[in-house]
Amino acid sequence: MENTYSVKLLFEHISSPESIPHKTFEETINIVRASNMEVVEGLVKEHFKEVTYTNANGELTTIKLVMVLDIFELVDSIEDSIEFVEVYSNHIKMDEEFYADRGY
Repeated sequence: MENTYSVKLLFEHISSPESIPHKTFEETINIVRASNMEVVEGLVKEHFKEVTYTNANGELTTIKLVMVLDIFELVDSIEDSIEFVEVYSNHIKMDEEFYADRGY
């Protein structure tokens, strides 16, 4: 039997060349179904691979998973297949130099 988890993630947006004067991070909450909480982080790492695209300024932007911030088991029943549906997103702009742990 699978359980349903809310997973809070932190992504870093890296632009090249670095014309954006601040670092941008994105915080998201996604829904993941797994047999137990220990499996969730591995599923997240498999699903969210590094992605690079051309942004509105014609520069390359890479979105990279920085870390799993929190995993919370949902107690309410959710119907249908909703794996990795984003339920919240917030971009965090840093005006000062900041280095995130890039463990992935």
